[in-house]
Amino acid sequence: MPDFTSTVDIPRPAGDQRDALQWARAVWEDAPPPMRAFLRTGWLGLGLTTRLAPDRVLGWTIASATPDRVVLEAPSPLMTTRNIVHLDASRVYWTTEVTYQRFPARHLWALAVPIHELVIPARLRRAAGQVRPGDLQHQLVTTFQRKLGNPVLSRLPGQTLLETTGRSSGLPRRTPIGGRRVGPEFWLVSEFGERSQYVRNIQADPHVRLRLHGRWLRGVAHLLPEDDARTRLKSLPRLNSAAVQALGTDLLTIRIDLD
Repeated sequence: MPDFTSTVDIPRPAGDQRDALQWARAVWEDAPPPMRAFLRTGWLGLGLTTRLAPDRVLGWTIASATPDRVVLEAPSPLMTTRNIVHLDASRVYWTTEVTYQRFPARHLWALAVPIHELVIPARLRRAAGQVRPGDLQHQLVTTFQRKLGNPVLSRLPGQTLLETTGRSSGLPRRTPIGGRRVGPEFWLVSEFGERSQYVRNIQADPHVRLRLHGRWLRGVAHLLPEDDARTRLKSLPRLNSAAVQALGTDLLTIRIDLD
């Protein structure tokens, strides 16, 4: 018996003629390049190849396939993982089974489960045409930032922090950011535009604080949708700009006028 099992199902679109293997490829291989890179990074240690091949689905071995059922497998010394796509006349089912081979596997998979439970339903809905292309990418990045990235970065002494006022709670909300000060102004680009929580806070109250080089400064933030955000990124710190451009879907320039 597997140590972990989960099943997700969605309605099958009317008139859909895809078989189970085509559904599997739509979920994994039709994901945008940043999403595929994110997935492959999360699959490190599963022994998956990075090449695309007829007998694989984004590196997963096709263990068996019929029109209504396909089994994708990734056996490794750490854990054996299987994704099973099953179709009936009205629904698409995706079952994930994980069997732990070594002690660390249980703890590693426990870290992966929240992302797994977000990715599978969203990618299925996207394959069915039920969500916008950038929605899953936004959810994944913000989940990672909220649970791991932001808590770690906020503790680094040299990290630039933006403090906004929570639009509902009225409490200070701090977000690690990247950008550059130019005279009395600080410039940054939000990767998800008005969907970012700190941008929504700015819309409600533009008065902010900025921790820059360990010193807190007050200022007023301005959203600049008319600014060419991709061109703006070229003038900001290179590493952060590369991450924003790779992961972002709705780039938005922000200028903070410092007191």
